[in-house]
Amino acid sequence: MEDRNYIMIDGVRYHADRPADCRFCQFWKNRRRGCILGRENCYYLAQVVITEEERKCEGCRYAVGTPCVSACCYKDLERDLWKQREAKAARRKNGHG
Repeated sequence: MEDRNYIMIDGVRYHADRPADCRFCQFWKNRRRGCILGRENCYYLAQVVITEEERKCEGCRYAVGTPCVSACCYKDLERDLWKQREAKAARRKNGHG
């Protein structure tokens, strides 16, 4: 069943009273400046839009309020470090550095 209080635009849920186009919103400045609130702070948002990085840390007890460096983050950092080391070793092997 569809809730009439909300509309979906590009997979994001907004309140139904949102204008059809951002240009008709009271927070729209002009074509060059755009919305003074920004897309992530839209007045009509009915849900919190989170980035992929924030989604990765969802549920982490250290990610409250600020970005964290938790165990899963350490795994990602370690993996990236190994990739950089392998790339550097390959460059040295090929005589490029």
